[in-house]
Amino acid sequence: MKCLSRLQAIEKKWQQYWNSRGTFMAEPPVNYNKDTHSSKKFFVTFPYPYMNGRIHLGHLFSATRAEFAVGYHLMKGYKSLFPFGFHVTGMPICGAAKKLADEIKRYGCPPIFPSVDAPCPSEGTASAENTIDKIGQFKAKKNKLNAKTVSKSQWDILADLGVPEKEIPKFTDPYHWVSYFPALCYKDMRKFGARVDWRRSMITTDANPYYDLFIRWQFRKLYRDGYIKFGKRNCIWSPLDGQACMDHDRFSGEGVQPQEYVGIKLELINYTSLLKEQREQQQEEDDDLDDGLAEAMNMKLPRFYNNPKNKAIFDQLWEYQVDNVKVYLVAATLRPETMVGQTNCWVLPTGKYGAYYVSKDEVIIVSEHAAMNMAYQGLNNDKPFGELDFICEISGSDLLLATVRAPLSPYEQIFVLPLETVKMDKGTGIVTSVPSDAPDDYACYKDILENRNGVAEKYGIDVALMLEPYSPLPIIEIPDIGTLSAVRLCEENKVSSQHDKAKLTQIKETCYTKGFYTGIMRMGPFSGQLVKDCKQSCRDLLLQNDQCIVYSEPESEVISRSNCVCVVAAADQWYLDYGNSAWKDKVRYNIEKYLNTYHDEVKNQFLRTVDSFREWAASRSFGLGTKLPFDEKYVIESLSDSTIYNAYYTISQYLQGGSLDGSAGLLPVDIIDDSFFDYVFDLSSNLPDKFMEYFSNDTAGNDRLHNVKKGLLVPDVNSQIILAIRSAEDLLNTIRESFCFWYPVDLRCSGKDLVPNHLTMMLYNHTAIWSNDETKWPRGMRANGHLQLNDAKMSKAAGNFLTAGEAIQRYGADAVRFALADAGDGVDDANFREETANNAVLRLYNLLSTCQELLTNSVVCYPESYEAMLSTVGAGSANCVHECVFLASIIDCTLRACSAFERCNFREGLIISFNDLGHARDQYTHSCETRKVPYCRFLIEEYISIQAKLLAVICPHIAEELYAEVLSRSGSIFHDPLPSQDAFAEMMKCMRVFLRIDDYVQATIARLKNYLIDALKPRKDGTAKLPNGAKTAQVYVAQDCPEWQMRIAEFLLNMYNDKSEECGGLGALPKDASSRVSKYCTEVLGTPKKDLQKVMKYAAQLIATSKTDGPDALVTKLPFSEHSVLVAYSDAVRSGLGVDQVSFYAVGEGPIPPESCKAATPGKPIVFFE
Repeated sequence: MKCLSRLQAIEKKWQQYWNSRGTFMAEPPVNYNKDTHSSKKFFVTFPYPYMNGRIHLGHLFSATRAEFAVGYHLMKGYKSLFPFGFHVTGMPICGAAKKLADEIKRYGCPPIFPSVDAPCPSEGTASAENTIDKIGQFKAKKNKLNAKTVSKSQWDILADLGVPEKEIPKFTDPYHWVSYFPALCYKDMRKFGARVDWRRSMITTDANPYYDLFIRWQFRKLYRDGYIKFGKRNCIWSPLDGQACMDHDRFSGEGVQPQEYVGIKLELINYTSLLKEQREQQQEEDDDLDDGLAEAMNMKLPRFYNNPKNKAIFDQLWEYQVDNVKVYLVAATLRPETMVGQTNCWVLPTGKYGAYYVSKDEVIIVSEHAAMNMAYQGLNNDKPFGELDFICEISGSDLLLATVRAPLSPYEQIFVLPLETVKMDKGTGIVTSVPSDAPDDYACYKDILENRNGVAEKYGIDVALMLEPYSPLPIIEIPDIGTLSAVRLCEENKVSSQHDKAKLTQIKETCYTKGFYTGIMRMGPFSGQLVKDCKQSCRDLLLQNDQCIVYSEPESEVISRSNCVCVVAAADQWYLDYGNSAWKDKVRYNIEKYLNTYHDEVKNQFLRTVDSFREWAASRSFGLGTKLPFDEKYVIESLSDSTIYNAYYTISQYLQGGSLDGSAGLLPVDIIDDSFFDYVFDLSSNLPDKFMEYFSNDTAGNDRLHNVKKGLLVPDVNSQIILAIRSAEDLLNTIRESFCFWYPVDLRCSGKDLVPNHLTMMLYNHTAIWSNDETKWPRGMRANGHLQLNDAKMSKAAGNFLTAGEAIQRYGADAVRFALADAGDGVDDANFREETANNAVLRLYNLLSTCQELLTNSVVCYPESYEAMLSTVGAGSANCVHECVFLASIIDCTLRACSAFERCNFREGLIISFNDLGHARDQYTHSCETRKVPYCRFLIEEYISIQAKLLAVICPHIAEELYAEVLSRSGSIFHDPLPSQDAFAEMMKCMRVFLRIDDYVQATIARLKNYLIDALKPRKDGTAKLPNGAKTAQVYVAQDCPEWQMRIAEFLLNMYNDKSEECGGLGALPKDASSRVSKYCTEVLGTPKKDLQKVMKYAAQLIATSKTDGPDALVTKLPFSEHSVLVAYSDAVRSGLGVDQVSFYAVGEGPIPPESCKAATPGKPIVFFE
């Protein structure tokens, strides 16, 4: 507790310091000119969190990617800006407010629920569930999700968030949420020490009139430029809410889009109608038809025509007045081109299907899931939007063994057979069977054909009649596989049944991928064409021939925040035309030319998203937000108003006066029009008339200007900029310069789940708004994974959950930052360990005390500066070698940490700047202690300075304390950046040798320890080689190696550095290096056969070592004197070996004869013990 209390006191002190001095308030340079200025700047943003509760560790994790990045660029000396807003647009707040109002209305205030486990859902949900029947419009979700989302009352949810009981009723007003939770988030982020310019913060929706005007301007511009259109388009739809359900309105299924299916119309053969038609036709030809005609006509039909199953289905439908209409089993497919290979169709024997009118002349049999989606797409016999024209329920067992006509199949009729893995919540519940190229179909086909597990008998299947005549058809030829790919691969892989899932999954990937992209059609109307080229054509052909219906459903399940299973609806709506090919091309160009995505997989995901992006519903009927300016009965949806607000951050302080909702606004709302935004966002050179008139050059106008300047002034932050404003045009240009300086966005940090929607939409809208100015397009987007807590998914229900406020209170801000940085880099899910945060408290506290102690115990001594240190550098010099190694390590750690931070790999940077640099410090202090010399003041101060500045990226409070209290330096550490990386890199050129020395010493001590282990082993007869242990050690260094060894090493080094493909490329030896050495020895060096084994053994050692040590293993001449270095490190060697005395000799100079030291080679000394 002592450590934590001390750290939290430090954090509070520095947060007050930053706040009072505006440390993180960022402004352009004085006299900035967008056409000539080249000042280094960094502008980073993070998707503003949704304010329906307290922020948690997951929010903090994503936010720290931006926060750490701004910290790093501040330490680079860049002008750096990190703004932070609060999102309240959309349905979730409205839904929660309504739910709370329903609870209070039903159960009082405070509500008394019937039981803790079963509070009543909202009226909307209850009403929906009470009116569900076979022809209902939707169903509420009833599963684990329902239990999780509905079992807890909204009253209890707010209470758990810490809302006082007397305050809870106020949350029935959605706008109370808008004012309540942003204030708490602001407080949490302040305690976190976020390096945010809070002047620029805002809330969204019409609760903030300035942001509202900004969104209206954006949409009017998009509309004028043709990017927004109106029409009937497919979208994910919430039947309960009666409007489109976009990503931020979803409890689950974020990123899911409509998926188009081709519904193959498998006509259920009506034998009665066929017979009737034939009778009528015959009667026209012969009026004297005898009484035996019926039997005769019946005999003309194939023997399986009079299928009792079909008659039973038609009889069942006739009971519901269904007669003289076509009846179809509709099978949904994504591969219409394969329909030429149909041999049967599958249904789920236990499935519940329904018969529905889609028009007055057509009845379809499908799952209720599919029918619901169709009903919202107009496939419901002209019934009202979303209403089913339901006839009756039909079970899967009723459909089994019926016969249908299958479009494009060469078989005139096919049978309906059982498949126990058919999904009723995906597609129509009816599946066409193409066993030639679908492994699952073939496996099931074989199961029935061979009566595996008695399946044929179980369902009464006459295999000879229903399966044997319907062999798989060779419809697609795949290179290297041939036709009948599923048949061939299933047989080769010995698939045992339809339940052999692992093998079938692998085979399916091969059949589907290779078949689609490289396969050639060998049957049907598109024979000879590539499969991938005829998919659309086949769809169109089936549609033209009235042999299919086209409908869509969600790619996977989507649940709205109102707990409703969503469908796809063809609804009239305003939409952003993201499917526009020219617009797509611009976005791809931005991604390819300008956008740094930090990971190739993220870039590829962006490109895939752009390829598949389609029209996006930009409006909804109700919810919080901004009204669509050209159709005010609609509200702009929550992702559509969140695409270019980064631009608003650059000017918001001039509008809102530091208030979140604009209530302290400095400029009247009625002078902020489209011409204002066009001008300040560098889209027009025309001064806005209303703005200019308001600040007209008279006494009133001057007074207004004076008041605005007074409201904007922040001493020591923007004094020179504000005082230079003398007219309305000056003010406009100052606002415009703020935008032009900070734009484009250098980095946008976000969770990876926003790549398929929000982040891609940001790219789209930037290329649209600034279509003619590529300098304004985003430059970087960094996606991170989700955050686990203690190696498990964060879950309130499971008790594995931490809000940001709880974490900061428990561990302090810097320890939480430390653990968040350590949680992980990359796009895979990260893991916050409370153990790491807890340990960080002690580690940071110890760092502070250690640095203070080091400085206290250091003395001013040589070297006293970088210049003095560099003057000692030279091969063979042992003067100050320990100090040089320490300085080289400091520089190396700085360069490596900065490289990691530049790539947004903050865990890697933390490890280098905290662990590696700390290890270098400990090595140096240990060497001083063993040498009995004081610490060098210059080096200790330089270490603490670099340590503080690198740590400032992650843990700014402790860094400030090191800088101010330990080093006694004035001002903030963020105003004293790291040394130039270029300067350090240049210095490293002559200091790198000392890193080699450090590696050499560590490797040598490890190698000599192995000699000691061998020396202490008993002889074969059991006697000890050193009865009294090792007391002294004599180390022998080889100054040179034999010429043949030098030639072998040189030959291998040349191969290692050879960039040609023949030699394996730069950075490794080719696989045949050993045989090349053998050839070189015999043909070039002329090595005698008796020596070849010894030579090849040496070469093999070098080859093996090069795999771990790289080219250094192949260098026979070190860039320093081994003898001098080992003498300088004699105490470390003696301590490492545990001997009383150690001496060092060059081979041939000590008491041990040279013949006994042949094992010594350059870089690999040997040792003798006594």
